[in-house]
Amino acid sequence: MTTLSKKPSSRSTPSTTISSTSSLLRLRTTANSKPSLRCSAAAKLDVDAWASSEAALRSAFLEEQARRVLRRAAEQAQRPAFPCALIAGDIVILSLLASENLLGKIPVIFIDTFHLFPETHALLSQLEELYKFKAKVFRPAGFATKDEYVKKHGSDLFLTDIDEYDRICKVEPFGRSLKELNVDAMINGRRRDHGAERAHLQLVDAPARPGAAVNVQPLAWWEFEDCMRFLEDNNVPKHPLFDQGYPSVGDVHSTLPVPKEKWFEYAGERSGRFVGLTNADGSTKTECGE
Repeated sequence: MTTLSKKPSSRSTPSTTISSTSSLLRLRTTANSKPSLRCSAAAKLDVDAWASSEAALRSAFLEEQARRVLRRAAEQAQRPAFPCALIAGDIVILSLLASENLLGKIPVIFIDTFHLFPETHALLSQLEELYKFKAKVFRPAGFATKDEYVKKHGSDLFLTDIDEYDRICKVEPFGRSLKELNVDAMINGRRRDHGAERAHLQLVDAPARPGAAVNVQPLAWWEFEDCMRFLEDNNVPKHPLFDQGYPSVGDVHSTLPVPKEKWFEYAGERSGRFVGLTNADGSTKTECGE
């Protein structure tokens, strides 16, 4: 019978215990060598090429996902429509709709608040000509021109009564557009990285109330940088005020430039919107009509 004191033969498997000094030293030596091996392997990686490859795959996935959502909206909804404010994401969606030949199926809604930048109107005309469509324009009820509106409400209603301004110039025309077109699927350019109420958007959200339209957000998982890269890579016209420091453009009185270094931060795109405006309850304004 083999005893514990018997030495193993030369063909025996070496002990893996750390009871001897030599074994402990071997384990320490092995452990100490691993970091240098990992660092050596990492040094051989072309990190820039790897990151660029993954970014390209991500962009391709996001674009195909957005196209699929738009195609599905056109196929499954009876009366889809696209309210377009000509922010970067909206221009992306217009480009995708055009390339998918869906602008004949999905009408484009444009809300003229009478307080938009002239450059916004010029961009709409440019895109209409480029993509061969005509937006359905809705204005504050009862007014054909801004002069008519100012004659009744003055030029600073947004300062004296922001809720009434929103109701007249934004909420009512928008609601009327959906009602007149009997929209059952509302395509929009809202994204999670806009922040605030938009932080948890899904690609498709159920109606806010019975009878309302389904919310279709094909760019929900995109970021502002993705939108700008798409416009650049595909030579799509951008809002001319981008070059003057405006990452997002709304009404003249409530839109300010944003330092370029903040554009791609979380919620940075819209950080120049609704500046100085608050809701009736005193909270910071982040949405039209809210």
